[in-house]
Amino acid sequence: MSSSKHLPTRILAAVDGSEESMKAAGYAIELAKTTGGKVVALHVIQLPQYLSESVLSRLKEELTQRGQSALAGVQSSAQKSGVEVDCRVIEKTTSVVSALCDFASKDGAEMIVIGTRGTGGVAKLMLGSVAAGVTRSSTCPVLVVK
Repeated sequence: MSSSKHLPTRILAAVDGSEESMKAAGYAIELAKTTGGKVVALHVIQLPQYLSESVLSRLKEELTQRGQSALAGVQSSAQKSGVEVDCRVIEKTTSVVSALCDFASKDGAEMIVIGTRGTGGVAKLMLGSVAAGVTRSSTCPVLVVK
C-alpha cells in the first residue's frame, strides 16, 4: 500500500482447505466488502517431478478435487457477502511460496491474506512455513490470520 489511506481492493486469499486458510479467506472477503474490492482465492497444487505419469495423473485429479471443494466454500461465503470472488486452482512444480508470490505479483494483488498454518505436518507446530515464506518474499503487504 503506497499510502496510509489506500486500502487494498484486489486481495489474494491463499486457500489450502485447512481451518486457518478458510478463516483467512473469510477475512479477505470482509476486507473486500469494506473496500469495495475483489478476492482472488487461490489453491496451489505442488506437483512432484519424479512420479510416473499415471500416478501423477491420479494425484492431480485428487488434489484438484480437494482444492475445488475448499474453494467452493470460499465462493459460497463471498456470494453471501456480496463480494466478487475469482476462484482458481493452479499446478506448480515450484514451491508454494514462490507460486503464491509470483501469482500475486502477476495478478496485481495489493495484499495477500494467508492462514498461520496450513495442511502441512510439521508446519502445524509453528508459524506455517508457507505463511512465513510468503511474509518474507512477497512484494505486497501480507495479512497472516490466526
